[in-house]
Amino acid sequence: MKFIVLLLVLILVFMLAYPLVSSIDFFMEIPLSNWVSLDWYPDEEYYGMLVPLTGSLLLVLVTLPLALLLGWVLSLQLVDNRKSWLNPATVAILEVWISMPSVIIGVWAIIEIIPMVRETFGGNGYSLLASAIGLTIFITPTCTLLFYRSYLTHLDQYQGLENSFQMSTLSRSELFIKSQPTAVIGTINYIFCRLFGETMVVLMLSGNSLQVPGDFLDSFRTLTANIALEMSYAGGMHETALFAMASIAIAIILIVLLAQYKRLINV
Repeated sequence: MKFIVLLLVLILVFMLAYPLVSSIDFFMEIPLSNWVSLDWYPDEEYYGMLVPLTGSLLLVLVTLPLALLLGWVLSLQLVDNRKSWLNPATVAILEVWISMPSVIIGVWAIIEIIPMVRETFGGNGYSLLASAIGLTIFITPTCTLLFYRSYLTHLDQYQGLENSFQMSTLSRSELFIKSQPTAVIGTINYIFCRLFGETMVVLMLSGNSLQVPGDFLDSFRTLTANIALEMSYAGGMHETALFAMASIAIAIILIVLLAQYKRLINV
């Protein structure tokens, strides 16, 4: 068991350290004013990362509240009907949904969501709105099961509140959030990291234009999508710039996780 744990730790350290080590030359040679800018033209030695970083953060900002709201409401429905024969069937469907490769969600979204956005709002359909819808559909089952299982884990704490399941959804939500803040914060942080790091669905729906979207119908590009699109042909400083992007993405996720860990210690 100790060997397995050690092996997993070594693999994790390698995965986290490799992008950082590979981007050392970039951070040492390229001035801060160059890569903290809106100009991404690697052939001309402009490595501004703010455009794809802004795209990633905007997408998370739009998608995270939607996924959390839908996941919470659906999880409460599962709790209410946990003794019904439909409950295990619904949970099984959600688990299958979670296990599907993201490319399948992406293909379905291209067939269904892109035309819907195009016909309803105009434009070519590949946009921040389409990406947010597709990503919400992709991540909501995960969010639902995380909230549901967390609720069930702490269900015995509510047995003294016989009327808790007759409360309104808002009152029950307030009860759970106040009594189990760590579980809620952990779920939110996990969903944030999943959304920020997701590549395939966004790559297929965003249009991948290197611009900061001015509205929901504009095409855009995220940090992870930029790495996926350009890594296959990048070389020299261009390649190290992509590793630097990966290092920034890892740093953001680690900051979120460390903030959660600090919260756990203080609870």
